Parts: sequence; structure tokens; C-alpha cells
Amino acid sequence: MQIRRVQLAPKPARRGFTLIELLVVISIIATLMALILPAIQQARAAARTLECKNNLKNITLAAHNFASSKKHFPALGVYAPGASAGSPLFLRSWVVELMAHMDRRDISDRWNNNNAWNESMTNGALVGNTPLNKTYVKVLACPDDQSANAVDGGLSYVANNGYLIANPAVTSVNRWTAGGINWNANATTNLPATPDADPIDADAHRDTGVFWPDFGLAANSVRERQRNSHSIDGIYDGGGQTILLSENVNAGASGSWADPTWTNVGFVYMVDTTAVVANPTTSAINSFRYPQPGRNTTTSALDNLPNRSKAGPEANINPLAAGPNSSHTGGVNVGYADGSVGFINETIDISVYARMISPGGAKNRTVATGIYPQDPLGDNSF
Repeated sequence: MQIRRVQLAPKPARRGFTLIELLVVISIIATLMALILPAIQQARAAARTLECKNNLKNITLAAHNFASSKKHFPALGVYAPGASAGSPLFLRSWVVELMAHMDRRDISDRWNNNNAWNESMTNGALVGNTPLNKTYVKVLACPDDQSANAVDGGLSYVANNGYLIANPAVTSVNRWTAGGINWNANATTNLPATPDADPIDADAHRDTGVFWPDFGLAANSVRERQRNSHSIDGIYDGGGQTILLSENVNAGASGSWADPTWTNVGFVYMVDTTAVVANPTTSAINSFRYPQPGRNTTTSALDNLPNRSKAGPEANINPLAAGPNSSHTGGVNVGYADGSVGFINETIDISVYARMISPGGAKNRTVATGIYPQDPLGDNSF
């Protein structure tokens, strides 16, 4: 009798990860994510910065198209005589002027140029500018600007309104005939009460900015009614050396890109309030050649330089904050008067930045004017 031996098959080996192996895999994945996520965020930030530059490029080209047809850049803001003396009617900003050139003829054609920017419709008739002034126009908003991106009436970009002194008599509106800065250090200062009293001073101040407000018949100076924002040919210092437009996270603080208030749609270079010296010999002196930056009277900070202050809203609260600023790391995007765009580092040399604001600071003024011209910028200065 044979005895069969039954051979039992061995149990299959259990497949799976040990706890240690699982922890190792998780730690590897976490390490990879830690390395990859910053790169992804940087790529996204670069994409948003590029989109912002494209916006500025389109607006800059629109400004050039306007200047080609009108022979000058648009006014920073357009005003008309108001109901009482000294109280002009706020009509529209430079943004409204460019709407037709930014492929928004639907807004431009319906805009009533005779009405205030915030005039409402009457009895349903299409004679008002509200709600047109609240239309969201994507090209006007930087994707990194949370106060403007996807916000009705949002605005991220401001126009070059030149130099300004912290003087209550002039900070309400920056006019080239009444700039309040005595550039030639004589006995006459151009103020709102005495505009263009010193034409040499006025011409020098006009050369500190590109966009100036247009008061039309309400202007107190004949020359101010005849001359306003510069032409393309009037950019004496070179279009590639002159800032036309910049970013500002507080732009459109009133809730609309149509409000012509200068702090709503413009930026300035604040000048030190100390006395200006004519024909200086050193760069340490406040003058037209070497304009020293204004400081915050409380903190002594240079709030008006690129990315130095983002406190807002600007309008009628802190003109020192009306300088280029953005949510980008390290600086701001700008559009130049030659139609190009670029990025200005927030650590830019102050004297270089001041000369990039002025479109005609280097004009060959004679010593007899009492105003010494600014030094030309080199192509490698910024």
C-alpha cells in the first residue's frame, strides 16, 4: 500500500509597502513639490508681468496713434468752465481720449464729451456717461493689481504728469503754467493765482512732464490754451529715455478710469520743498538740473520713488504716493515715449529716474535764463 504525501503549496508572498518605504516615498514627493512649486509660481508671476507689459504696449501705441492724428499726446484731464469761478467741470481723463484707439469705439462713440465723467443718464436718454465709466476694460488692468483686475472701472496705469512740489496751492492740480516751483530763483513764482507770470519758469516746468491738464476756455493763460501735452517730436530728451506711462496700484481710486483728477490717472516726481538754486555746480543742490526728491514730512521716506509707497487711495490724501508702484517683485513696468515698454528696478538711481520723467530737461537753455539744463542720459544708464 502506497502512502501519498500531499504537498501543500506555499502561501504567496504578501505584496505591499512597509511603513518605512511609504514614509520615504512621501518625503521624496514632498521634496520634489517644494522644488517645483516655487518654479511654477515664478513662471506664473512672469506670465502676469508679461501680460502687464502687453497692456502697456497697447496703451502706449494707442497714445501714439492719438498723437499722430492730433499732433500731441492727450491731455491728462479735460475740464470746462464750471458753475462758479475756480470750480471747473471735470469732463474726462486721457483714458477716455484713447478709447477709440484701444478698439473700444463702442464706448468712445457713446461718450458725451460735454458732460462730466460721472454724469448719469436722464430719463433713460443716452446723454450721460454713467454707467459707461464703470465698464471693465481688460487692457487697463494689470493681472497682479487686485484693485483693478476684473473690477468695474478698474485702472492700473497712470500718465507722466511731470514734477510737482508739495504746496497746497498747486497739488490739487499740476499745471505747467502754475507749477509753484521757482526754477530760475528770481522774484516771480508761477502759482494758480498768477499763472505764466514767468514764461521761462513755465516753459521749464512744461518740460518736466508729458501729459498736462486742458482747461480750455477756463484757463487763466493764453499760452496754456494754445499749448498743452507734448507732441511726439516734442520729446527732446529722446523717446526711449522718457517715461510715458507707468503702473500704480492706486490708480482709479475714485472707482473709474474716466475721472480726470490727476491723482486718479497720473503720476509725478515730487520735488524737495527747499529753495531752488539756479545754475548749480554740484549735484547736492536742489535745482532744475539736479531736482532733489521730496520726502515724507513725518517719516522722511522717499515715498514718491518706484515701489516706495503703495498706500492709497492717493486722491487728495497723499500726493507723495502718486509715484510708479506695482505688485510685481523688484520694480514696475513702464511705457516709453518711443512706443517701447520696459521694467524699471525699484533701486534705480534717483538722478537717473528724475531725468527719465522729464521729456525736455536737457534742452540747451542759456545761462541767462537762470536754468541750467539736465545732463543727457546714456543708453546704459538704466
